[in-house]
Amino acid sequence: MTAADPVPSHGPVYGRTYDEGRAAETAALRDLAASLPARLTGGVWRPEWRRVLFAGIGASCAALASPLYALRAAGVDASRSDCSDYPAAAGRPDVVVALSQSGRSRETADLVTRFRRAGVPTLAVTNADESPLRDAAGAALTLGAQPDSRVSTTGFVVTYAALGMLADVAAHGAVDERWRELPDLIEESVARNAAVLADFAAGPLARGSADVVASAPQLTTAEAVALLLREGPLVPSAAYGTRAYLHGPMDCASEDTSHLVVGGARELGLARQLLEKPTGVLTVTDGSEPVPRGAAAVTVPGRLTAPQRALVEVCVLQELVAATAAVRGNPVDEVAFAREDTKIAALAEL
Repeated sequence: MTAADPVPSHGPVYGRTYDEGRAAETAALRDLAASLPARLTGGVWRPEWRRVLFAGIGASCAALASPLYALRAAGVDASRSDCSDYPAAAGRPDVVVALSQSGRSRETADLVTRFRRAGVPTLAVTNADESPLRDAAGAALTLGAQPDSRVSTTGFVVTYAALGMLADVAAHGAVDERWRELPDLIEESVARNAAVLADFAAGPLARGSADVVASAPQLTTAEAVALLLREGPLVPSAAYGTRAYLHGPMDCASEDTSHLVVGGARELGLARQLLEKPTGVLTVTDGSEPVPRGAAAVTVPGRLTAPQRALVEVCVLQELVAATAAVRGNPVDEVAFAREDTKIAALAEL
């Protein structure tokens, strides 16, 4: 297996602020949607790969959820790992696809190393043009080392979109054309919903914790946004699939908990139930069904694949993260902890 593209001599830069990263991400997505499909259909993916293990940690693990659902819906035997749950190269997938925005996540490079040594094909998807993960995998889909922010914006968008397009190829043999529409749809959706998000940040989300709940196809949205709320404005947040949330976690709804509910009819039903308590609820839907009285409402386009819609939702809710940080007085770009052992400079450190 050979590298999917040439190796430039530079890696990602983390000099952008959160706001700068958000301002740049649709332009980066526009470039990617124009250039990546030709690369993906040029031999990066083998049609015989039908049993796929996706691997990533943190935001990268969150990014795997919606593409994974789409692949399973298309009949591909796909699973995901947060890398720490594979102490050995167990099982025999046809390929391991590892996602890391920086390409330096220790656990991800370690997992890929184990599977490659066991003879399993491995493919890295990373924003970095050079990285330990690329060295570990041997084959890589690199995305131009887009400058990023500490709480990832542009890096998340390009790596997630690349994974979504790769999932299109794996499931259907071609990249869905609607990826080209996403930058405009994201910009329109952010502008349309900004006032609602600002009000929710200044009201229910001004204090307390947050639960982010999504339908199974939109689970990337829940996991990514819960992490953004924790890393940015330091809001204690948790992510759930709707069905799991109905089986007990919803019971502690109170005035100290805000709820972001993402999906469709069943999620609107959940919102109605939650509003029986003195709690704040923000719904994120395609607007095709009425929102319960008392809930704040965000709308996103409905004529998209689940992975595409999840990316729109994440980008829209980045606005909520920024507004909440301002209300709570917790700057998104302020570092909470020095990470001691999560990133590696070179594969030799493993």
